[in-house]
Formats: sequence, structure tokens, C-alpha cells
Amino acid sequence: MLALGMCSLVVNAEEQEKNLFNHMDFGVTLGTTGLGFDVAMPATDWVRLRTGMSFVPKIEVPMTFDIQVGDDPKTSKAKFDRLSGMLSNFTGKKVEDEVHMTGRPTFWNWNFLVDVFPLKNNRHWHVTAGFYLGPSKVAEAFNQTESMSSLVAMDIYNNLYERVIASPILNDEWYFFDHSALEVIQDIQLLKDMGMFDAQDLPEQLQDMYWDKDDNFLKRTYQKIASYGRMGMRMGTYKRDIVDADGNIVHKKGEAYVMETDGNSMVKADMKVNAFKPYVGVGYDGRLLKNDDRLFVGFDAGIMMWGGTPSLKTHDGTDLIHDVEGIGGKVGDYIDAIKGFKVFPSVNLRLSYKLF
Repeated sequence: MLALGMCSLVVNAEEQEKNLFNHMDFGVTLGTTGLGFDVAMPATDWVRLRTGMSFVPKIEVPMTFDIQVGDDPKTSKAKFDRLSGMLSNFTGKKVEDEVHMTGRPTFWNWNFLVDVFPLKNNRHWHVTAGFYLGPSKVAEAFNQTESMSSLVAMDIYNNLYERVIASPILNDEWYFFDHSALEVIQDIQLLKDMGMFDAQDLPEQLQDMYWDKDDNFLKRTYQKIASYGRMGMRMGTYKRDIVDADGNIVHKKGEAYVMETDGNSMVKADMKVNAFKPYVGVGYDGRLLKNDDRLFVGFDAGIMMWGGTPSLKTHDGTDLIHDVEGIGGKVGDYIDAIKGFKVFPSVNLRLSYKLF
């Protein structure tokens, strides 16, 4: 009996050795994780190891954001119409009331998967566990080139606005008595460059300024610009208080979030998830052709756990998913769809060829 037992162990060991990495498959995959390839080898007669790469092609999705002037959307268009001509004259470019952006995926991963075939008499079905590993940024959005002139004009106007509201012309009632005519002329040079002041009228306007310090052309112009407010792209409202590193509230819940440009007159946003993404699923493999033992077709369906709801942060650090609500239009529809994907559904078709 002992001899028979030993013999059985030797036979089983030989069979195990035969099934351990005794062949390799090369596969091509297509599905929600994108295009990919992998290699697979059996570890035992009921366990298979797979590893490979996949990436989502950079399909571009157009998006449009309206430019808003000030805090009230109802008066924004009239304000923009009054400013657009001035900004076009100053920049020499057409200034539009909307910004065109492009969104595209940047999703790619390396994966390591373990297939277990639990059915002794059916080696087609398998359950799978493993992980995907790739960059945390899975999508990006950025302004299109044709919107650069509008974004540059926005920066110019906001710079003018900041200079106006900080100017002593509005904040120092004795400005016209404390400053010489030359200093006043220097202060209104930007208005002249913006087409808001006619140099031919300078003598009369200067006389007017010094005759009535509270009601003159320069002060009226500054007050008018100050009343317009800043220019940006209204996205929605803050859904919670936003605090800085010291715990101070910088934006209150319900306050409008208006996106402005970065330091290079551009607007951007990145969608991010966890870099390490565990995976569980089920699948099926079978011959592609009835009498061919080298070509196989199969599918995998499961979930990739990428860390809950993704973040979608703009260049200024605002998370459009977690910090902002009430985003309208197609962009709002995209964001609502993203919110539903707390895990990523993975469905892939696999065509494979047995190399040896």
C-alpha cells in the first residue's frame, strides 16, 4: 500500500510539473479598459496567470463654457457686449463670450491577473482576481487654441479691474489735490490704451477732474469698471465651505464658483483616481474554431476598484465633483455620469493565440 501511495505521489507530481508553465498564450484585448495585449501561462491545471498592458485611445470630447462678467448671470451679456469691442481693439483679436475646451482620456494600465477555473469538468469558465496599476490621472480637459485670444482678453480685463478697484482714484478723496497732472495722465494711460479715453479731450478732461473731484470723467470711468465685476467662467456654486490650510473659510457654501485662467492664460482640469486598482471578475474562454487548438476567444467582466468617486480638479485646485454643484449643460451631464462610477466596470473581449 505504501508503495502504491508513493507511486501515486510521483505520478501526480509529474502531471503537476507538466502543467506548470507548459505553454504560453498571447492575447489581444478590447473593451472598457481600452486596447491592450497580454500573455498568459498556466500555474497548475486550474490556475492561470496573466499580465499585460491596456490603454484607452485619446478620443477628444468638445466642451463649451460661457464667459461671465460680474456675479449676476442676467446682466453678464450686456456687460460683456460693452467690454468685448474695447478688448478686441486692444488685443487685435476677436473676443468671444465662450471658451471652447477639449476633454480626452489618458487612461492606461499594467495588469496582473490570476484566473481560477473552479469547475473540474469544465475548464472554460473562470473567476479572476488581480490588480491594474497606472497613473492616477485618467482624463484631462484643456482650452482649445482658438479660445486663447478670449482668455488673454479675460486676463487683461481682470488685471485692469484689479488696478481700478485698488486705485486711489476711488479710495482717496484727495487724490486730485495730492497728485500732479502728469501723475494723473500716467494713471489713465491704460484707459487710453484700452480705447476708453480720447487723448484729444485731455485738456478739457483734466480741467474737469480738478474742478470737481467727486464727479469727473476719470472717476466715473473707474466706478463704471468697478461696477462690472471680474470676468470668468461660471461653473456652479460651492456645495460646502472651502477652507485654506489654516482652517480659514475662503469660499462659503452657496457662493458662485467662477473659473479664471492660470498664469499662462489657460484653463485646465484633471480627473484622478487611485494608481493601484484591485480587480475581481468572471470570464469565459473557448476555441475560436472548432478544430483549432491554437486560436481562442473569451471575455472578462468585472469591476476595477479605483478608490471611489474620482476627483476632477481644475488648475486652481477646485474639485468640480466634490466641491461644486449646479453645473449645467453637457459638462454637468458628464460630471453627473462620473459621479456614478465609484468603481470602474471592466468588460473586455480577448482573442488569443497559443504560442507553444
